[in-house]
Amino acid sequence: MSKHEDILKYIRGLREGSSLSVRQISGFMGVSLGTSYRAIKQAEQDGLVKTIERVGTFRIVQREVKSHGKIMFREVNRVIQGTVLTGDNYLDKEISRILIGAMQTEDLVKYLEPSGLLIVGNRERSQRKALENGVGLLITGGFGTGEEILKLAEEKQLPVISTTHDTFTCASIIHREVYSLSLSQNIVTAGSLMVKQGQYTIDINELGTEIHPEDKNMILLDGNRFVGAIRSKFLKEMTKENYTTYLLPDYSAEEDTTLLSLRQIMSWHQLNIIPVVESGDYRGIVHRREVFKNISSRNLKSGMSTDQLIDREIKIDSNKINIRVMPFMADEFGSLSQANFMRLAERLILVVLQENDIHSYHIDTYNIMNFKIVQLYQEIELSGEIIDRGEQFIRLEIVLNVQGTAYSKATFMIQHFNEK
Repeated sequence: MSKHEDILKYIRGLREGSSLSVRQISGFMGVSLGTSYRAIKQAEQDGLVKTIERVGTFRIVQREVKSHGKIMFREVNRVIQGTVLTGDNYLDKEISRILIGAMQTEDLVKYLEPSGLLIVGNRERSQRKALENGVGLLITGGFGTGEEILKLAEEKQLPVISTTHDTFTCASIIHREVYSLSLSQNIVTAGSLMVKQGQYTIDINELGTEIHPEDKNMILLDGNRFVGAIRSKFLKEMTKENYTTYLLPDYSAEEDTTLLSLRQIMSWHQLNIIPVVESGDYRGIVHRREVFKNISSRNLKSGMSTDQLIDREIKIDSNKINIRVMPFMADEFGSLSQANFMRLAERLILVVLQENDIHSYHIDTYNIMNFKIVQLYQEIELSGEIIDRGEQFIRLEIVLNVQGTAYSKATFMIQHFNEK
């Protein structure tokens, strides 16, 4: 076994939450710093460890990710508002593939696979072949089917659904649903960011002893049960008998809490860490640096072509952005769409706040006034200025100009994390 593999084996044996470093591994395993560094990077790629900037590297446990991208027969029936002719008990089966029966039965057979769904009209021969191959049916045009088909479906434990929609409409509706579900797989949640670190937790039985807190807030546990969050400065006064008077408002997160919600909570309460709690059990913590680290490099690239095109066309100054209104940015009336105005505003906010050394923030509220309509192919300039800055909030104003004339003005209230 190579030294690289030896280090990976050692890392796998660490308990969750254990910290490690290149120098520590190098000294313990008797290997060079380069070998340790490469092994830790490999462990990070394999999901064994997580590195948080200016916090450290920790052993993590790979968790099963809740998949929201699967589509079931029940979901199909819901979105097309169909009628289940048979197989109510099988609607929660997952669909592996969706086919349209617009071909000869002989040609259709080669595409059939178990747990699939065939969208077809009143073609009983194709329906039979589908069921024989473990494929459920969505019968379009408001048609039903014969008793033999329904009996075969029950034998194969497959649902048969009828809808008044035509085949094309059904395929379009289902495609939209599948696309929406696939987008949810990319949503960052607390569960994907959390790590388990003992130095941020205190057991209720430890109260009254000497404790050296790692943060201004700590997490109080009873075994693995979440009791609440407490201020570290009051630890000397706390005991097992009086701790309830020191508990902070419950601002814990669940595993499926989204990144935007985490940003809002952590900005509002000025938190460095937030506990992740599920059904009363403590799961881990999320660091502020993990929640806000992507905000400085997202560059409006959400995977949608509109964002990528805007990113390519935009010209950025310290507090200004310039762009020509292209067709993909316009609504059906040939004017700059509100959604794309907000994309540009968000990009400008990012630039202005970074210029002022603010990296952890959340847009709380905004107000937009449109004086004139921005037309297709006009050259526009957005300028941004911080007009007020408090401990937790910033008021920022954005003006959209065309050839020196103000067309729109927007005021944003932005929560920010005070890093001082």
